[in-house]
Amino acid sequence: MFTKTSAIGCIAAAALALAGPDKPEMNPAWDYGRFETELRNNLHPTHSWWDYWGPGWMPQACRDIATSHGLNPNDFTIFNVHYDDCQEGWTFCRHKDSGASEIDMIDIFGRAPVHMRSFIRHLVATPGLHDGAAAFTYSTGDCVVESAPDLSVMLHEMSHSLDWHALPQYTSPFSDSNEWQSNYWQDSNTPTGYGRTNWMEDFAETGKIGVFDKVVPGGFGSIAGNWNQIFHQYATYQGYLGDLVVPGGTCDKRFPNSETVPMGGRKREDLGEKPDNTIKSDNITLIQVRPEIEGQVAICEHQH
Repeated sequence: MFTKTSAIGCIAAAALALAGPDKPEMNPAWDYGRFETELRNNLHPTHSWWDYWGPGWMPQACRDIATSHGLNPNDFTIFNVHYDDCQEGWTFCRHKDSGASEIDMIDIFGRAPVHMRSFIRHLVATPGLHDGAAAFTYSTGDCVVESAPDLSVMLHEMSHSLDWHALPQYTSPFSDSNEWQSNYWQDSNTPTGYGRTNWMEDFAETGKIGVFDKVVPGGFGSIAGNWNQIFHQYATYQGYLGDLVVPGGTCDKRFPNSETVPMGGRKREDLGEKPDNTIKSDNITLIQVRPEIEGQVAICEHQH
């Protein structure tokens, strides 16, 4: 089962560092609507196809998320999405009452650079579970959306997983490292008011800006004349993560999928054939969760 730690995540900043990211948000603030539009105009859908699991089975991670939030696992549709830029598909889990449709999930996830996508294990769509929250991500790489996500939200959530896993030679999360925080202190501002919540949120809010700056003509300065207020933050994000946060290439890392288990509540003879959901490609390195971050979760509000 997943455990929400009270010391880590968007809802508990104090444990991440004695001094958090307390610089004021950018002033003037940048236009979120224009930001989202430009992201969508420049991060295009990846061609994909998908297939559905037989009755009665689901990934263990999806069942744990369902049961820990009082949802019936049998209300989920389980399907594999195969994108052209990865030889292994992703398994998605969608609750029947989710505000995100299957197409919403496939489209928004597929617009993100493939190397960012690779740091998500399962994408799960649920009804609203946390008052005021839009999405949350576990240190296992599982990402939950509670409504049709904006592309900027998806990049933010993927950045949480990158923070935990993409730079194993440094402190995890990377946002807790001197490399990140010393660059933050060189800037005059924090990207958004929400980024002031804690170091993980500063990193994730910076992340979507770092991707925007790479893919939109004119970079972040095209919508924010005061880009220099946070330059060291997004330049550090880009510099350490490199090609992971730009489009192109094919996947070469993935989390091992969680075990395939019965949804529950069905007789054995009513189950379909058990899906084989293992990562089989020899060209993919499996991402392992470091012991010191097991059980962590970032529960995030996203204000437009």
